[in-house]
Amino acid sequence: MALWQAMAGLGLFLFGMKQLEAALKLLAGPRFNHWIVRSTNQPLRSVATGIMATAMVQSSSLVGLITLAFVGAGIMPLVNGIGVVLGSNLGTTFTGWMVATLGFKVDMSLLVYPLLGLGGLGYGLLKGRSQSVALAVLGLALLLLGLGFMKDSATAFSDQLSLGVLQGHPLIVYLLFGVVVTAIIQSSSVMMMLALAALYADLLTLPAAAAVVIGADLGTTSTVLLGGLQGAAAKRRLAYAHVVFNLVVDALAFVSIHGILWVIAQLQINDPLLGLVAFHSFFNLLGLLLFIPFIHAFSRWLERRVKNKKPEQISAYINAVPVSVTEAAMQALSLETHRLLALVLYFNMRLLGIKHQHITPNDLPEAFRKLNDLAYYTALKRLEGQLIGYALQVQKFSQDRPDKAPVLSDLAHQIDHHMQAIRAAIYAAKSIKDIQGNIQEFQLNSAPSTQAYFAQIMAFTGQHYQTLAAMMATDGAILREDLNTLKDHANNARRQFRSQIHQHMGSTDDDALVLSTLLNVNKEVYNSKSALIKALHEVSHYATEG
Repeated sequence: MALWQAMAGLGLFLFGMKQLEAALKLLAGPRFNHWIVRSTNQPLRSVATGIMATAMVQSSSLVGLITLAFVGAGIMPLVNGIGVVLGSNLGTTFTGWMVATLGFKVDMSLLVYPLLGLGGLGYGLLKGRSQSVALAVLGLALLLLGLGFMKDSATAFSDQLSLGVLQGHPLIVYLLFGVVVTAIIQSSSVMMMLALAALYADLLTLPAAAAVVIGADLGTTSTVLLGGLQGAAAKRRLAYAHVVFNLVVDALAFVSIHGILWVIAQLQINDPLLGLVAFHSFFNLLGLLLFIPFIHAFSRWLERRVKNKKPEQISAYINAVPVSVTEAAMQALSLETHRLLALVLYFNMRLLGIKHQHITPNDLPEAFRKLNDLAYYTALKRLEGQLIGYALQVQKFSQDRPDKAPVLSDLAHQIDHHMQAIRAAIYAAKSIKDIQGNIQEFQLNSAPSTQAYFAQIMAFTGQHYQTLAAMMATDGAILREDLNTLKDHANNARRQFRSQIHQHMGSTDDDALVLSTLLNVNKEVYNSKSALIKALHEVSHYATEG
C-alpha cells in the first residue's frame, strides 16, 4: 500500500501541477502579467519575492513549483523566475529558526482540505474568471495532497530512522544521506528537524549535522526538477537553474564546513541548534551573494544550453523531395496537400464529435495521433506554412531556369490551385476551432429545445462529413459535379435551420443569446464545410487538368 500511495502521490502531484499552470494561463490578463513582471523585474526584487514567499508558506518546494508554473505559462520571464527560486533557498531557512527557537512545526497538509473544498466547489459552481481562480486553488490543493501522499508513504522509514547509525562515518556519507532521504520525503524542512533532533540528543556532531543539512538542501531540488523535466523549455531551464545553483552552493558549503562553523562560533552562537540553523542560512546567503551579479548571464547560458525539443516531423512527402526536381516536387506537393485535407477533415469531425468510418485515429500519422485539440491545430498551421513555403520554393527554382519558360505558366497555375486548397483547408479547421467552446456548451446543455436544435445541426453535418470522407477515401478522381451537389445540400440545410430558428425566436421567450449562438454555430459549420469543398474543388481541378 505504501508503494501505491507513493504512486498516487506522484500522479496527484503532476496533475495538480498541470491544473495550476492551466489556471494561471487563463488568469493571465495584461494587468496580471504586468504586475508579476514588475514585482520581479530586477534581480534583487525577484530574490526578495522568493525569500518572503517561502518564509510565509514555509515551503521552498511549493514556491519553486508555483514559479515553475508561472514560467511555463509564459507569465514570468526565466531570469525573474531564477531570482525567485534562488531567494526561496534562503527563505526556507526560516523553518529551521522557528523549530530551533520555538519548537514549532508547520504542517502544510492542514491547508489541503480547505483548498480542496473551496477549489472544487468553486470550479463546479462558478463561471468565467472566478472559475479559473477556483481551478488554481484546486490545482494547488492537489499538488499539496500529492506531496503529502509521497511524504506519508515514507513515514515508516523516516519515523524509525536514527541518525546515530551514521556515527563515525566521514562527512560525505552524512551529505549523501541528506540528499537521498530528502529526495524521498520531499521536504528539506523535515530533514532539518531530524538533524536538529539528532544534534539535541548528541547523536551527531555539529559538522556532521551541517553535512546532513547541505545534503537536504541539494535533495530538495528533486521536487522542482520533477515538475519541470517534462514541460516546455522554459520550465526545464528553471528546473536546471535550481539544480545548478544548489549544486554549486552546496559543494562550496561542504568544502567550507569547518570554516563557516568557525565564523559562526566567532559570532558567539554557542547553542549547537542555533549554530546549525545559522550555518544553513549563512551558506545560502553566501550563495545568493555569489549568484545575484550573474543572474542575467546565468539565464542566457541556460537558454543556449537547454533548447526546445525538436518537433516531430509533421510532413510526409515534401521533406523527402528536393525542389530542384520539379515534376517529383509537384507530385510530393499534391500528395501532401491531400494529406492536409484528410488531417483537417479528421480534426473537424473530432471536435464536432462525429463518428466516422473512413478515417480512424490509427490512420493518422504518429505526429498527430496523440495531440490534444490545440496542439493538433498548431501542427496543422505548421504544416500549412511548410507546404506554402515548399510551393513557393518550387516556383522560384523553376523561374530561375529560362530553358523551362514554356511550362512556367502551367506550373504557376498548378501551384496557385494547391495554395488555394491549403488556405481553404486551414480556414475550414479554424472555423470549427473558433466555435469549439460553443459546441462543448451545447453538448452539455440540458435545455431540450437547445439539444434538439443542436442535434439537428450535427445530424446534417454528420451526413455531409461522411460523404466528404468517403470521397477522399476513394482512389478515383473526385467529380466536381458531386462536390457542387454536396455544397448545394449543405447550403439548403443551413437555410432550413436558420429559418426554423428565426421562427422560434419570434414565437417563444427562450434565451435569445443561446439561439443567436446556435445561428452562429450553424453559419460557421457551413463555412467550414464550404471551405473543405472548395479545397477539394481546387485539387480536383488540378487533377482533371493534369
